[in-house]
Amino acid sequence: MSRLILLSEWARSEFGEPIPSKSTLNKYAKNGMIFPLPCRVGKSWRVEANARFTGLTTEPVIKNQDHPLLRRILEDG
Repeated sequence: MSRLILLSEWARSEFGEPIPSKSTLNKYAKNGMIFPLPCRVGKSWRVEANARFTGLTTEPVIKNQDHPLLRRILEDG
C-alpha cells in the first residue's frame, strides 16, 4: 500500500485547477466515487496517490409502477 495523501492534494493532480470544493470532495469520498476508496484519518480524508475518480457507478432501478415521466427521465439519463 502506498502512502496516503490528503484528498485536496489528490484532487489537484486528478482534476487540475480549479479543484472541487472541500464539501464536494468529501461527498465523493463518502459516496464511494473514488477508487481505491479513501479512508478517514482523524478529521481529514486521505487517499492513495494513484486513486481515480469514478463517479456514480450504479444505474437507477426503474419500476413498472413509476410515473411515466419519471421513467423517461431515468431511462434517458
